[in-house]
Amino acid sequence: MTYRRRVQVTGGGTFLVTLPKEWADQVGVSQGSTMVLIPNDSGAMLLVPEGMRAGNRCTLAMTGREPVHLQRDIIARYIAGYDVIEVVGDRIRPEGRRVVREIAQSLVGVEVLGETLSSVVLHCVASTRDFPAPLTIRRIFEITAAMWDDAVAAFLARDEELARDVVERDGDVDRLVLLVSRQFGLLLRDLIVEEEVGMSRFQFLHYRTVADQLERVADHAVKVSRAARALVQGLPSRSAGRVREGSSVSRHILQQAIQAFEERDVALANHVLEEKEAKASLSEWMQEAIRAQPQNALPLTLLEDSLLRCREHGFNIAEVALDAAAGVLPPEGGPAS
Repeated sequence: MTYRRRVQVTGGGTFLVTLPKEWADQVGVSQGSTMVLIPNDSGAMLLVPEGMRAGNRCTLAMTGREPVHLQRDIIARYIAGYDVIEVVGDRIRPEGRRVVREIAQSLVGVEVLGETLSSVVLHCVASTRDFPAPLTIRRIFEITAAMWDDAVAAFLARDEELARDVVERDGDVDRLVLLVSRQFGLLLRDLIVEEEVGMSRFQFLHYRTVADQLERVADHAVKVSRAARALVQGLPSRSAGRVREGSSVSRHILQQAIQAFEERDVALANHVLEEKEAKASLSEWMQEAIRAQPQNALPLTLLEDSLLRCREHGFNIAEVALDAAAGVLPPEGGPAS
């Protein structure tokens, strides 16, 4: 429903707009209530009754849910921006409580606020101010880049211990990516969060997209680590050298793409995108390596796919960098601010 009101002017020159009574009654606004006014980049003004966010909670029934389904449902509510998630049941057994606690531990800032025989209450205490998106993206990249380097090292050395360590670190990336998703969900649900985050929903969308791309690179690091355990024998020095070279190129593309995004560097983003044509040479020598060691065909094929995908995600981030820069650069031919 859309309401229209005419602006009135008091004797002192103050502008007044009346509130629809139906809406005011619905949200609990009455005489003396405090309203929060938030200007938006588009020129619009958001009107929020103070204390309206206190009811940001939801309830999930545990009865009849498999642990994996409960995990998905809790994560979905976490991303949607709920501050309090109450899991209820006729009687929650110890193993059920343990499952809920483990799910909470997999999410940044989620704590068990209270427990009874029939409920477990989760509370998200992470403030958007505590985890600024630029720093979170930087941390995701650092973890992902280290995972990628170690995954390739594990592949070349057939180091199962290092490969397992890479797989375990994937959880750290997932937790931070879910945190970014939650912050974006909060922005979509509640525009007042824009003031806390320090950027608009449109601006934050770029960070959300970059976090997704980095998560996929981390997934490919896991894929390479698992492929390392499938190697029948070590690679000859020539093939190993080519793998190191290909991995270095992919990582460099990713690093430059992140730098272009962080600095809103259009020239660097375009430079990264110019590297797209180089993927053909990778396929040529990789096919040669597979012909030389057909027993390693599967792990080598998986490695080739991940090398190419890592580059593609870097290119995607470079394109996001161009989109993000368009929001801060002056129009073509216009003056810089």
